[in-house]
Amino acid sequence: MAKENKKKRKLTLGIIGGMGPEATAYFYWLLIKKTRAKKDQEHLHVIIDSYPQIPPRTEAILGKGSSPLPYLLESARRLQLAGAEILVIPCITAHYYYDELTGTINLPIINLLEVTVDEIRRRLPEAKKIAVMGSTGTMRSGLFHRFLEKAGLIPLSPNSAEQKKVMEAIFGPKGIKAGVTEGKPRNALLDVAHRLIDRGAEALIAGCTEIPLVLKERDLPVPLFDPMEIGARVCIKMAGYEIRKEGS
Repeated sequence: MAKENKKKRKLTLGIIGGMGPEATAYFYWLLIKKTRAKKDQEHLHVIIDSYPQIPPRTEAILGKGSSPLPYLLESARRLQLAGAEILVIPCITAHYYYDELTGTINLPIINLLEVTVDEIRRRLPEAKKIAVMGSTGTMRSGLFHRFLEKAGLIPLSPNSAEQKKVMEAIFGPKGIKAGVTEGKPRNALLDVAHRLIDRGAEALIAGCTEIPLVLKERDLPVPLFDPMEIGARVCIKMAGYEIRKEGS
């Protein structure tokens, strides 16, 4: 009788990307850095569909633009046809369409919001007030707020003036999506983060995938939870690979 192979089968990860391209590149970089691998062959098999032509998510949520859902479905199907067995979307605002995607695509899609809140409860079991910084689409739709409240946490949000600063830092002509990751966008996000901390935030969520490109946990006196980093670790594990230990 042949010896049973107890090794977990490796799965192919598909990334619905391009929202924006730099956030997708950052997510792929995290996958590489967080995977325990000593040679090329020990890294994940990843298929990336970088599709920047997907319409703006915030504009659609606010009723000012066309829906990105058909484009997201197109990308998901393209990845599935290419051999992807798990999907992930490194764009927080696009999770507004998560239920419709999972109801149509017959593949597991890792929910970055859900895994982030799970990580907060694990790391900070005594915490109560958690601040969210993200696009206006994410904030208005209450995407993170629902998960936080379900976990018994109190979400804090920027006020209208602060939210305007966040949007300018991300989407402005000299913002992160325009390739500016130093100076004014970073300073604006730091200012809003410190104002939320002053109002009692015990931790912050980088609720837009562009924010971790300029804001790091070392910049703040409270923990900063990066859904991209948390999601990357979940993807590695779910695909059957090992997570690199810190410092190794």
